[in-house]
Amino acid sequence: MPKKLAGQIISLILFMLLSINILIFFFFFILTDFHEELENRINNGTYIDQMADAINIIENSQFQDDFSLSSFRVKFYVINTPLFNSEALTTFNQTLSQNLKAKIGNKYPNAAMQQLYTPQSRISAALKHFIEYVGRINTDETKTYSPSVILQSQVQLTNGQWVVMLILDIYPFPEWIAETLKPLLLFSIIFILFSIIIVLGITSPLNELAKKANKLGIGEKIDEIKLRGPMDVQNVIVAFNNMLKRITNVNDHRARALAAISHDIRTPLTSMRLQAEFIEEKDIQEDIFKKIDEMEQICEATITFALQDSWAEKTRVFDIVSLTDSLCSDLAEQGLNVYFELSNKIKFSGRPIALKRAITNLIKNGVEYGNSAHVSIVNKKDVIEIHILDNGSGIPADKMEDLFAPFERLESSRNRDSGGLGLGMAIARSVVRSHGGEIELVNIEGRGLDAVIVLPLTPA
Repeated sequence: MPKKLAGQIISLILFMLLSINILIFFFFFILTDFHEELENRINNGTYIDQMADAINIIENSQFQDDFSLSSFRVKFYVINTPLFNSEALTTFNQTLSQNLKAKIGNKYPNAAMQQLYTPQSRISAALKHFIEYVGRINTDETKTYSPSVILQSQVQLTNGQWVVMLILDIYPFPEWIAETLKPLLLFSIIFILFSIIIVLGITSPLNELAKKANKLGIGEKIDEIKLRGPMDVQNVIVAFNNMLKRITNVNDHRARALAAISHDIRTPLTSMRLQAEFIEEKDIQEDIFKKIDEMEQICEATITFALQDSWAEKTRVFDIVSLTDSLCSDLAEQGLNVYFELSNKIKFSGRPIALKRAITNLIKNGVEYGNSAHVSIVNKKDVIEIHILDNGSGIPADKMEDLFAPFERLESSRNRDSGGLGLGMAIARSVVRSHGGEIELVNIEGRGLDAVIVLPLTPA
């Protein structure tokens, strides 16, 4: 069963169409089977009367080659020689011949009628043909099919010519099947094409909605979706557009509010710094300057973390291996013990600056608490894994989730000399999750902590 809505609807339509066509064909197959009626006409003398009428018309007609008497199952011909030998007839055929002579009179002594075989139902004829066809599959035998003659009769006219009547049975390979299936097939193709167009017209707005919802989920700016499709789909689009407006307004309001807070906080801090310049005690002055710097850094880090969802960086395709290699080289030049295991290029769609910051935070944590960081990238078809392995003592399993909380640190003190502000892991997870990924922490026995960034190659 297809997973997409369009595929499921089209499959349902095809199933219903096939079922209806089978039922129509079955009822047509049964209701148009006239083999019993054909047999009754032979037994009750209908064809004998038809032969007598044809002889009378042909004898008294100016044009003896006028065969307008022929129909689909009944064919009349005028030939110069008899069609079959009337001396070797079965008892039933002799009875038919006697009835024909009695009907046309003593004027036509050379008259005979012969039934070649008993009429068969369409089902029997079709099964018989199928069995014969299966038996010829692995052979070179071919068979040409023509209308089968079930009843034939002949009467010699007064001018010496012979009038022949042939009663045709259903075809061993019924041409009526092909003639019936042709319009059904044509109708089905047209119906399927129109169904596909209509279904795609219904589901395409949903596909666009899914794509834009995914883009919104990874922090991209998107436009409103145009109203189209049935009313139910339009209602969903209207709800999504309204949600998009509210989210955009909330983010913009939050960005403006935080920018105002940042400005308002910088003003008193600047004033405090200027006033501290007049303090004569150097120890007190340096301690105040240090606390002011710490407050500024805390404010900047807090605002940066809070504005994470409002970054205006656009998504683009880049080589994440080259990005990580360049980042590790820069950190190594700064004196950090970082080693990158180079691998093949991997194209990734995302925001490189944001990812660069997330990877940097994890590498710095690895170096800070594990003395060194070994970075490698593994391509696993649908996802890529960026491993940042340190040489530390690892982290207790019950403490791993706490590390991602804002301002949370392993050591309980708030001294910045012994660590950062506790926002690095929170920012890193926020960035990775905005790309549809996740950060996993794994303790490697005998090595340290492995921080794994798992990113989908197609952001979801």
